[in-house]
Amino acid sequence: GSTMMAQISAPNVNYVQIDSLVVMKIVKHVDSELYAGMSEVAGEACQGLLTGLVAVEDGRLEITNCFPTARAEPMLDSEEGANQANQQYEEMKQAEMIDMLRKFRNMNIDYELVGFYQAHPFSACFNQEMAESLFDYQSSVTDGVVLIYDPVKTRQGQLSFTAYRLSIPALTLFHKGDWSPESVKAAGITFETMFEELPVVIKNSHLVNVMVAELSLAPSLRTNEKLGAHLELGTKRSLEKCVRSMMVNIDEMNKSIQAFSKYQMDRQKHDANVNAQMQKRELENEQRRARGEPALSMDDIRKMKGPILGTRNGMLDALLTSLDTQSLCDFATKVTGENVAKLFLAEGLAEIKVSKA
Repeated sequence: GSTMMAQISAPNVNYVQIDSLVVMKIVKHVDSELYAGMSEVAGEACQGLLTGLVAVEDGRLEITNCFPTARAEPMLDSEEGANQANQQYEEMKQAEMIDMLRKFRNMNIDYELVGFYQAHPFSACFNQEMAESLFDYQSSVTDGVVLIYDPVKTRQGQLSFTAYRLSIPALTLFHKGDWSPESVKAAGITFETMFEELPVVIKNSHLVNVMVAELSLAPSLRTNEKLGAHLELGTKRSLEKCVRSMMVNIDEMNKSIQAFSKYQMDRQKHDANVNAQMQKRELENEQRRARGEPALSMDDIRKMKGPILGTRNGMLDALLTSLDTQSLCDFATKVTGENVAKLFLAEGLAEIKVSKA
């Protein structure tokens, strides 16, 4: 345990600063893939790598550049050579990453990997693949993060970036690879303490600030100004999709709860059986001692195999599904709250137009 803990060092950063160039590159990458429907076909998140540097004295992680990772050719598992194709894809991804970092270094751009980004509607990003990738990054880069971009919220007029890292107890459990209920309880992990969210600050260069100031002063652009996406009322489709995802998650949660209830009952039976066997052995040993014979060992009873939680990854799936559901709930709550305010605004505007007419 102590050697493992030595590898897990406390992070140095407490907030993330993203360059506006990175914001624009991620938005462009995700939008082009969404329009092409690539995420739907490949069935994986649109993602890429983040480069930058750590300012330890300021507790800041600076993300100064990024690039997308190669997309796999969609293949069904049943197809011949699917495993070989996956292996080739992984090798191609590694080669592309090393090539890109070499180019960055030659151009004198920050080439230190500091994490990765993914696009997830409603910021519902919590799945096993993401958690394991983040663990890999944090094992090699102490201050590695995942940056989650929400294309749905952004299209509704609010740029949405969130940065996460695994908490130290969660990192320790990933190291052990043991997500049994006992380990999770001993580590004190709940779905709320599994990840840490870091504040995100977007940094503009002086040139960008000058351009934005000039744009805001330019009269020709403002003459025919339309109401922006902020007052968009058409959030019905995204809300519907959000609630559907929530229902799928709730079904998964119910299965996890049933598996956990069965596990608890099996555990009680197992413990009762072990106790009964121990008492029986103790009585036997007392009789043996009275006869001057050596006592029998208790080890075989202690080593009796206990029940195993009937889920694929122990408690990990339940924790991630809870986090995912919370993200969906947050989105639904925020959007419905905003929609009510927008409706009142729209009503007010309609009344003003009617009175003017």
